[in-house]
Amino acid sequence: MQQIDSNRKSPVFQEIVILHPTEIVPLKRQFFAASVLTCLALLCLRLSASTQQSLLDAPDIEPYPVRVGEILTYTVKIAGISAGKQVTEVVDRTTIDGHDVYRLTSESRTNSLFAKFYHFQDLKESYITTDQFYPIRFSKNLEDRSYRAHVRVNFFCEGGAAEYTKNEACKRIKAPVGTQDELSMVYFVRSKDFKVGQTYTFPVLIKDAVQDVVLTAYRREVMKTEALGRVETIALRTSHGYLIWLTNDEHRFPVRIEAETRRGKLVGTLKSVDFAK
Repeated sequence: MQQIDSNRKSPVFQEIVILHPTEIVPLKRQFFAASVLTCLALLCLRLSASTQQSLLDAPDIEPYPVRVGEILTYTVKIAGISAGKQVTEVVDRTTIDGHDVYRLTSESRTNSLFAKFYHFQDLKESYITTDQFYPIRFSKNLEDRSYRAHVRVNFFCEGGAAEYTKNEACKRIKAPVGTQDELSMVYFVRSKDFKVGQTYTFPVLIKDAVQDVVLTAYRREVMKTEALGRVETIALRTSHGYLIWLTNDEHRFPVRIEAETRRGKLVGTLKSVDFAK
């Protein structure tokens, strides 16, 4: 695998504040939200009463900051204790139902020591269009202690709907054009060119319902990272005090995420950036 550096700075200052509801999963399953993507999803779920601009209409960054073969590996700690890791990958480019798409995957799991008293594994796969970065298909296989769930979603881009299946129970739900899933939304946000001080919204499917994500700007911050060394980042904050840092360059790597939980602070840190040969 080939390592990559992140030195070029972007003239654009992105700023994102992602709001979420007071509860999204039962407390017994909150202890290990060890996935960086899960953490990000949890930050994205409170509706705002103020007026925002749709992120769907915001201009894209050019060139697109993600390419086939990109592999991001994160370490996760809870209350300072090493709990597990997450690996996301842009696997390939293919065609589904006439759409040119990227295939994205994510694997999150507890490490061997942490798993002795808390088993967690979350496998996600998403197919997103290469032009607008809208999801076409999404699947999720979750193991949380004794809990098991298998979710499949087919998005109908032009129809404003989606077919949602969980453990073989299937139903049709409303899903506005541009609705993101738990995995695709990270790449969608990375693709956008934000204006300082502007607030944006976009729809995300969480569980079996669509919620509006609210995004607003915070500040630039220089950060020392294990994966990339010293880089300029965009520090992002939610109204509940959650933080996320994106590199302020053409890659928009999410390098760090912090969230307070009842078990202590959850910290996801980018450990490595690789490209599959």
